[in-house]
Amino acid sequence: MSSAIFYLTQNNDIRRTYLKTSLYFLFKNFNHQHNYQVIIFHEGDYDDKSQHEVLEGIRGNSRNFVRFQKLDSNDFILPDNIDKNKLENCINTHVTPYWRNDKYRLMCRWWLNNSIKYAKRYGYEYIMRFDDDSIIEEPIPDIFEWFKNKDAIYASNLLHVDCELCCFGMKEFFDKNTKNKNNIIDKLFHESKVDLNNPVFNSFKNWLKIAHPDYNVNKNVATLFKPFMFYNNFFITKVSFWDSMEVKNILKLIDEDGSIFYCRWGDAPLQSIIAQLYGGPDKVVRCQFKYSKRMQREAFKGDDGNFYQYMPQSYDKSSCITEYN
Repeated sequence: MSSAIFYLTQNNDIRRTYLKTSLYFLFKNFNHQHNYQVIIFHEGDYDDKSQHEVLEGIRGNSRNFVRFQKLDSNDFILPDNIDKNKLENCINTHVTPYWRNDKYRLMCRWWLNNSIKYAKRYGYEYIMRFDDDSIIEEPIPDIFEWFKNKDAIYASNLLHVDCELCCFGMKEFFDKNTKNKNNIIDKLFHESKVDLNNPVFNSFKNWLKIAHPDYNVNKNVATLFKPFMFYNNFFITKVSFWDSMEVKNILKLIDEDGSIFYCRWGDAPLQSIIAQLYGGPDKVVRCQFKYSKRMQREAFKGDDGNFYQYMPQSYDKSSCITEYN
């Protein structure tokens, strides 16, 4: 079985520290026994000195299973169909504290599309994703082998619902473009009513005027939809699933729609939905182990400059996100 672990990161002091910590726990609690290849993708900003710093922090022969890979030059370039001025105006509305920037949107598109390109290039049958601030909090068995024995096409850890503002139009997109699967789509979203008269949604209304000028922002209530999804800064997937023609077709339509950029459609809900629509719910499985992300361990600064945190309120509680889901 040919499998690999993928990271996508940037080279600065903060992210490099996160990456070193993540790799420590990855090997300590999993990969020192299994020796899967670990590929760290970057935009060319990881110089030899920084690579050496990271590799020297990995113990013994384990460092031989880690390598850095510069991304292809067009991986982090806006698609030709995206209007840069419109994108900038959409981002500047700051609809939510986690509305993020163009780099974030390019990252989402990379995981949705280009990660599979590299998996195919290197001949991997399965890939596992970790973010540079992901930590495996306990020893775990060979989850690649577990995944293969399940005959699954997608697995992750935490079940979640995404923001209905960030995912505006997503359900309507799938309803339109996968008409023979509407009975499945209805089960993948939760309906939400939003009071547009509430001032908290003024930024959202400003965004609608830019991204969807035909939308009636003067009505009292908007019906929106939250997608059910896996929290996918960790996932395992079968590469061949994403190379099927029907999946490539829907990915192409998502790219043409542009909502990854103008809105903030994330790779997590899109992957979760596509895996269930085209693989079937029985092929999408949950892989539970103690796991945490930075926002479960420390406060983070939102787009509005304020600090937010999703940590437990006391130290007798674990920060592992899977403890509460």
